[in-house]
Amino acid sequence: METIKELLDNDIYLDIIKELGVDNFNQDVQSVEVEELKNRLRQRQFLLEGFNCKVLSEQEMVQFYKQMISEYRKDIILWSKRFWKYSDDIIEEYPDGEFPKGEEISKEDVSTTIEIEKYSKTSIALYIIEFDFLKNHQEIVAEYYKRLGIPRSAKYAKDMIAFYKEVFTLGI
Repeated sequence: METIKELLDNDIYLDIIKELGVDNFNQDVQSVEVEELKNRLRQRQFLLEGFNCKVLSEQEMVQFYKQMISEYRKDIILWSKRFWKYSDDIIEEYPDGEFPKGEEISKEDVSTTIEIEKYSKTSIALYIIEFDFLKNHQEIVAEYYKRLGIPRSAKYAKDMIAFYKEVFTLGI
């Protein structure tokens, strides 16, 4: 039985990392990161099937990833690259997030973003789950983001769906 941790060291997964640039990733994987991947896949399953479903085994989770990579490898790589750029642009524009009109923070309180770390090796697996929602289940994307605790999840979902469409429809 292949585990999620073993998948992260499998050639099918490492080929994506290589294409995105090995130097961009921290190669150490913490057990908490693996547990977060499992949790997100469970959240996906609960949203799609309801809470009374039989929870996926770790082997079934690995199969989900392998199938997604097999079917959408190039799209996952494209999505990851574009999402990185999108995230970098948003962080530069809104380092402290967005605030409702009239509640903005003062210029003195704006954060300075310092980039130190590389991406987690598990980040691509997280992007694969998000990619699946945006490609195949847009009607529940906002609920997924809400479960992740993303503020203003409905607006974020709308923005991400629009961004997904730009990337894959307009080819930006």
